[in-house]
Formats: sequence, structure tokens, C-alpha cells
Amino acid sequence: MPATLSTFRTQVLVIGSGAAGLTAAVAAGRNGADTLLVENAGFLGGISATLPWLGFHDRDYRMIVKGLPLECCQRLQAEGASSAFELDPKCGSAFSVNSHWWKIIAMQLVREAGVRLMMHTQVVETLREGDRITGVIVENKSGRQRIEADITLDCSGDGDVAARGGVAWEKGRTSDGLVQAPTLVFKLAGVDRVGFIAGCKNPAIKYREWIAPYPDLWEKMMQRIDRMNVIICGGYATLIEHARAAGEFAVPQTRIVGVKLHQPDEFLVVMTRVLGLDPTNTASVTDAYTRIYEQIPILARFFRKWVPGFEQSYLGEIAPMLGVRESRRILGDYVLTAEDLVEGRVFDDAVSMGAYHIDIHRPSGTWVDSHNVRAYTIPLRSLIARDVDGLLMAGKCLSASHEAVASTRVIPICMGQGQAIGTAAALAAKRKISVRDLSIATLQDTLAAQGAEFGRTVGEPNWEAIEEVGQLPFEEPPTTGDKDAPSSMRNAWVADPVTAPEK
Repeated sequence: MPATLSTFRTQVLVIGSGAAGLTAAVAAGRNGADTLLVENAGFLGGISATLPWLGFHDRDYRMIVKGLPLECCQRLQAEGASSAFELDPKCGSAFSVNSHWWKIIAMQLVREAGVRLMMHTQVVETLREGDRITGVIVENKSGRQRIEADITLDCSGDGDVAARGGVAWEKGRTSDGLVQAPTLVFKLAGVDRVGFIAGCKNPAIKYREWIAPYPDLWEKMMQRIDRMNVIICGGYATLIEHARAAGEFAVPQTRIVGVKLHQPDEFLVVMTRVLGLDPTNTASVTDAYTRIYEQIPILARFFRKWVPGFEQSYLGEIAPMLGVRESRRILGDYVLTAEDLVEGRVFDDAVSMGAYHIDIHRPSGTWVDSHNVRAYTIPLRSLIARDVDGLLMAGKCLSASHEAVASTRVIPICMGQGQAIGTAAALAAKRKISVRDLSIATLQDTLAAQGAEFGRTVGEPNWEAIEEVGQLPFEEPPTTGDKDAPSSMRNAWVADPVTAPEK
């Protein structure tokens, strides 16, 4: 290690400024800790700056993510840079944002909280002394630096700090280690809203497969759709079949997945797809990008020719980063399970909540595998790394099973986790104690005073919204799409055809 290595010192160190890392840093700063946020991109927000935010509400249309995440929404709304919350029978709610305004507000939040920033900086080594994580080594344009911290928060999405520090982690599903399929999203502009909604109203198209089998629910949606600003799509399978038969759809997807955004002429396409990705392997990630960029022109042409309302559409924007739904999951003091979510378990050390359905973008197939959940809590134990001190985590790399992370990974739930660990880290650092020694009651009271929700104030079901929007049955038929014809075209779209498993 060079003798000239510069050293920084901080109480709370946050790695990654995505949904979890951003709120973690702001929460730590607001709670009085000297906080340093390290980000490897040139903007804050990560994937939250590329997507609508789904899942603030549960299936009873109660808001179960509040606090700092809700404040972010309110600041966007005050700038006219977002939609209102659009209630949804599958996703709970949707919130469409102006991506670029969100980057501006994210920077404002960090600066207002007194958080120090280090941009375009990559973690290359984790500092560990015995069973304690003490910081990281980073590299950037200024060279290599050492950052020492009382408490480090791994919000990298890939569990980079934990992996480099010898902390236990898992990746992918138990049977074969494969992670959920990733997506690079892009926007189509020039969409005719009237034509698009007319297509949604055509029952033969089935723009939303989950709703189509339930006439009462379909009727409620049709009564609302003309005035809805955010419309989630998951269907159109027949159109894709026709396009594929015509030789015009060589993309590994059988449904249109996307969101009609609050901007009248914009639609976010969530359909690019690569199987076999290893998000911790640079060669695999690079190959995924090259394949996905080949898919975008095919999809843009498909929309223009085959989908109502898109006749004059054009490519508006491609997200700056691949949306990786699952990577390393750091093992914590408790591993959150699918059963915890389905049963709506309330933990004694609950610090945040979620209610988004278990939404597994199949690692070896198309479409998704979905299971409904009840509003559940996330325990602090799932945010503390096992067998070490000084390391917490939030976001995709929390301690959860492959199935559970398919719900906890969405933006609002990650934000709630971030506020929890940022607050916990600040309180512990100021007291010079381990987070494990922090009073849960003190942490929960602090979070509650700052508006966070972890089960205290959820309240009764929103009966008025249930009547207007409707509810899907809790037990739904299984979704199809694993190992169907499109997912058998192995050489066309598996990220690593040499090492990927046979279909």
C-alpha cells in the first residue's frame, strides 16, 4: 500500500447512493452523525432514477412505506415532477417520477443533511480488524484512498463491501444459484395516450393479464383508466405471438411489461431480458449489455407496428444502468423468508415495512412468478451482517431468501430499509456502541418520530379504495412462462451461453 495513501475518517460510511443508500445517508446525517456517501456514478439515486416507484401501499391500499421515502415523493410533487399515487390491485400503488428532477432533489437532500460526497469512486477493498469491519479502500481520479468508519453501510446492491470483507453471503435460488433476470429499461416518447387507452380497453388484447380473469375487477379498472396518470401493463401476449410468428420479435419475452408514465406521451419499456447473468462477473455483465442493446431496436419497432397508440412513438431515453434485480444477499442475524412475507409477520425488532408481491422475474424463463403477500415488517436483524461488527446493509443485499428479496427489492421498500439503518448507525455511532447493543425501543421511537412506518400506525383497510379499485384474490392461479418456447432459444439470448445451464 503506497505510503502517500490519503485517509478519511467518518462516523458513518455509506457505500452506494441508490434507493437504500441515499435514504441511509440522509437519515444518518439528519440524526447527527458525520456521514460520508461513496457513489461510483455521476448522479445520485441509482435505479430509483430510472423507474416508477411501486409498492408504497399494500393490497388493502394502506400506505405502509412512509417517513423519508414519502418525503421524497412530496418534494417531487411540489416541483410538479411526479404523479400522484395511483392505486393498483397487484402492485399496491405506482408513483411516476421525472427522473432528472429526482436526481436534483436527491442531491439537495444529501447536501441539506450535511452528508459528505465522494462521486465516481469505486470500492476496491474492505478494511477488517478481527471480527470488525472498519472501513474501505477506494479508487477514483485522485488515486487510492483509505476511509475509516465507525459503522459501514453496504448499500452497493451487490454486497461488495461484505464480499471483500469475508462476510458470508448467498446469491440466486437454492437449486442452481441463478438470479432473477435483469432488465435495461428505456422510454418511448410520442405515444398517443388516447390510442393507448383504447387498446387497453380491448379485452382481446389483455393488456393486464392478472386482471382479465376477474370481470368485476376489470370493470372497475375500465371505469378509472381514462383518468389514470400511471398505468401498469403486463400482457399483450397475443400481439407478441403474432409478431414472433412474422419473424419480427426475437426478444426473450412473452409479454409486454411496462408502465404508461405520468407524462402524457411517455411509456417505460421493461422488457429487455438476459438469462444466466452473473452480476458479480464483469464479463457476464458486459455481455448482457451488448445483447440488450441489440434488443432495444427490435422492441421499438415492435411497439410502432403492433401496439395501439405507439404508431408514432420513438426512442426517447435509455437508462444509464442495467436494472439488476438480484445479486449477493448478505447473510445477517436473521434471514427474511417468503413465509414471513406471505403471513405478514410482525417482528419485535421491526424497523421498516413492505407489501409488494413476490415478483420473481424468472431466472430460466420468461414472464414472472408471482405470489401475493400481506403487509410485513423487516427486522433490524436482517439488516445487520452476521458474525461481524460495524457492518449493516439495506436494499437488494439485505439478509433475505431468493424469494423474499423479490418483494423487498423494490424502490420504496429499499428506501424504508435505508432510513432504518441510517438512523440505527447514527444513534450507535454517537453513543460509541455496537448497533446490536442499541435499544430497539429507542431506535423505533426515533424512527416513529421521523415518520417511518414499521407497523404502529398502519390502521384499518382503506374500504373506500377497495370498493373503487377492487382486490385480486390473495390466492391467485400460478403465472405461466417458465421453459416455454421463447425461453428455449438459448443461444439467442442467454448472457453466457458457455456456462449457462441447459433449458
